[in-house]
Amino acid sequence: MKLTLTELKVFIFCLINTVAINMGVAQNTPLNSIAVQDSLQIKSNDEILETPFGTFNLSQTTGAVFRISGDELRKTTGDNLAEALRGRIPGLRIVRGSNTPGNNGGYSFILNGGTPYVLVDGQPRGLQVDLREVEEVLVLNDATFNSLLGNLGDNGLIYVVTKGGKPGKPTIEVGYQRAINKSTRLPNLLSASEYANVINRAANNDGLAAVYSADAIAAYQNGSDPIKYPNVDYQDTFLNDFSSSNFASLNIYGGTEDVSYSAFIGYSDWQGLEKVGTQIDGRDITFRTKIKTRMNDLISAHASVYGKFGENKRPVIGADDTFNRISSTPSNAFPLQVEDSYIVSNQFGNSLLSELENGGSRTDYSANMIFDLGLDFDFKEYVPGLKYQTYLMMRTNNSQVLLTNNRPELNTIEYLEDIQGKDSLALKLHTTELIDLSVGRNSSGIQRIFTYAGNFSYVKKGREGVLNLNLNHMLYYEPNTNSSNPDKRNLTFNLNGSYALRDKYIMYANMNMSGSNKYIGSNRTKLFPTMGVAWVASNENFLKDSDVIDYLKFRTSYGVVGTEYTASSYYFLDTWSGGKNNGTAYFGNNTASQALYGYSLSQVGNSDLDWVVYNQQFVGFELKMFKKLSLDFNYFNIEINGQVIKAGELYADALGNDVYLPQINYTERTNKGFNANFTFNDKVGEFNYYIGANAGYNKITKDKISEVQHLETYRLQQGQADDNIMGYISDGLFTADNIGSALPQFGTVQIGDVKYVDQNGDNVIDVRDQRSIGNSTPRLNYGISLGAEYKGFNFDVVGMGVAGYDMNMNSMAYYTHYGLGSYFGSVNNALPNGNANPRLSTSKSLNNYVNSDYWTLDASYFRISNLEFGYTLPQTLLSKSALKNVKLFLRGNNLALFSKMKDLDPEDIRSGVYEYPMMRTFVLGASITF
Repeated sequence: MKLTLTELKVFIFCLINTVAINMGVAQNTPLNSIAVQDSLQIKSNDEILETPFGTFNLSQTTGAVFRISGDELRKTTGDNLAEALRGRIPGLRIVRGSNTPGNNGGYSFILNGGTPYVLVDGQPRGLQVDLREVEEVLVLNDATFNSLLGNLGDNGLIYVVTKGGKPGKPTIEVGYQRAINKSTRLPNLLSASEYANVINRAANNDGLAAVYSADAIAAYQNGSDPIKYPNVDYQDTFLNDFSSSNFASLNIYGGTEDVSYSAFIGYSDWQGLEKVGTQIDGRDITFRTKIKTRMNDLISAHASVYGKFGENKRPVIGADDTFNRISSTPSNAFPLQVEDSYIVSNQFGNSLLSELENGGSRTDYSANMIFDLGLDFDFKEYVPGLKYQTYLMMRTNNSQVLLTNNRPELNTIEYLEDIQGKDSLALKLHTTELIDLSVGRNSSGIQRIFTYAGNFSYVKKGREGVLNLNLNHMLYYEPNTNSSNPDKRNLTFNLNGSYALRDKYIMYANMNMSGSNKYIGSNRTKLFPTMGVAWVASNENFLKDSDVIDYLKFRTSYGVVGTEYTASSYYFLDTWSGGKNNGTAYFGNNTASQALYGYSLSQVGNSDLDWVVYNQQFVGFELKMFKKLSLDFNYFNIEINGQVIKAGELYADALGNDVYLPQINYTERTNKGFNANFTFNDKVGEFNYYIGANAGYNKITKDKISEVQHLETYRLQQGQADDNIMGYISDGLFTADNIGSALPQFGTVQIGDVKYVDQNGDNVIDVRDQRSIGNSTPRLNYGISLGAEYKGFNFDVVGMGVAGYDMNMNSMAYYTHYGLGSYFGSVNNALPNGNANPRLSTSKSLNNYVNSDYWTLDASYFRISNLEFGYTLPQTLLSKSALKNVKLFLRGNNLALFSKMKDLDPEDIRSGVYEYPMMRTFVLGASITF
């Protein structure tokens, strides 16, 4: 591992901060008095969740709560919390958006068909948290929890709790992982002779002469003339088989009732697969410090600082562009070099070798910091049970790029015939060399986000039940660095209360008031109510002493949540745009200096625009039996009303450009589904084992949309699924037996072209024959986990999958073959759905490559995402040392994939082809607790 000076300064800062906190505690409190509270008290505290929107006893809620410990999540490789959560949470689908080393995955979260909100330690900071510092993750999912978030609460809440903040003995945790990474699936690229044979087949199908002679194909195979007949294996030339990563971390936390503290610092580095030239080489440091102190019986103070600083060196050519070049350049396009000269061809004019070796260098720097502080007031001396908690948070982020961009000289090869009739090789200049002697620096500028929140809470315990009241507010302010749009401001108030009667009957209500500067007048601020009830049936007398049912709770909630429209524009404003495209007038000489540009209306404002409203209904239950089995089920029905569009399809085109149409509340959708979680734990002697499964299902239907009213009802989208794929119904390929009866469709068709069904019987294949052929997002996502532990040895495995969706392969160049450009090995095989490849041609067929069910594929897959085999040293070996726990482990990530698609990864079909591939990771590591 290598540490830069900046990283070393950050490490020393965090270490000094931690030591100072410990010294402060030690000066005022003997170490033997820093004791862990009794287990009952800890259990009680763990049930209390403090958020900016209220303080809640999780056992007395009317919503679904799923929780998983950080120790379970850390059975994953590396430092990425999003990766650790995959397959673990019912109803939560986490999709990778980027595989490039250093990009941290670019994950997107989908809960019940929408994007959940994320809080870290009660603060809205996104998923800016390191897996190695996580204490617990909770997913809160129903109308009552959603309503607390105001205009952010349409799709549930992910709540992350980091370590520390509780009284306890000083604890030090040290961890290290060494990782080896290997790409999972790379495209099957053709050799030069294979490529030549494919091109000849395409030419033959078109009635053309062969492009490559038999002698040329033989020369490609035997390598007799690698300059004239090159056969470049691009993957072998430019890519290593493996890359490496390192992860190290230090956690320190503890404290008393008066002062609690924590400090975390994590180091990560990574390398890319590049074999030639500049290799991706990056590192980052993450730190977080927290302190909470009781100043007196009335006032407590808390503060924390989070930072993440990264450095990533890479080639000037983008990491994804490297794989794009590898995949899109045929192996016989040109030799990479002739002596010291870089070679290209007139058809393929980019040299990956030149750009990697001499194209310059690029280093990306990033800095993200979060500061928060607050005061908490406990009025127990005046009004028992009354508290007021506050915090103020500022987030900043900045990125800079240092860039040296060179352009090496490129040449093409020409063969000239000498006086004896023999070929003579000559190089012809294609691109002139350009050397950049300066280093460019680009900065994004510092971007800031401010949040202030406060909550009054009141808890009253009576003889029959517990009353819990909250009154809270949150102000969100995001200055907009784009001067064309105003700053973003949101204000949320909640007044909510719950009453738990005899630990059996729970009632909850919330009134949310949200405000947004995207609306104007009386619509700027709106009220949204929510209520829920729950019944803990297992506390009734008829179940209280049951040997079968340990816990049984039924719950339901209904509420209204108002959200903003997603666009950053302010639709209540009339806006005008100017420039050359809006007309030019000249006064005096007809020169550019005398020109005055016109202005035109670009947006018609709508001052009546209202909130997008989610009417949410949830029904569920939680069951525990035999002290071994648990089942949690949640059904939801969400009506989404007033989504904002222009609705141009409702008006005739003759009325003019739709720029004169305002945005209106129009579209309506319904989202129905469920999520469920099942676990079973048992033991036989010293052998402990468990199995778990979770699933989430949802379907969004378009109840009201703006569309043209087609005569063919099967073309109408209203009432269809939101992710509906439209296309033609195929009827195999044309053969010699039926080519004579071909209907007019898309140009002249030949044997081997796709045949389509005439849906409306007009003897013409056109857009009026399109209908639903599938859906583009998974209906079902699920996870499976199982594990066992015996005498310190543990084995844990997690798998995740999706089902019930279709992929349109017509949009993937890997499966659509035509022209004289690059081809893949898939040209010689059937499509993954079992259909034969359509007729190969040197030009793109207008008939074959249109949306149809000929190209749809059941894209369901199951992935073994994480596996751990570990050994924890017995306490008998550690009892006389300062060590509390020592664990050694071997971990694997992304170990196996099962799907109908064998060449590519259905989760990201561009990976390995036009962008960095998904990686399989193996880790050897250790964690030590003092």
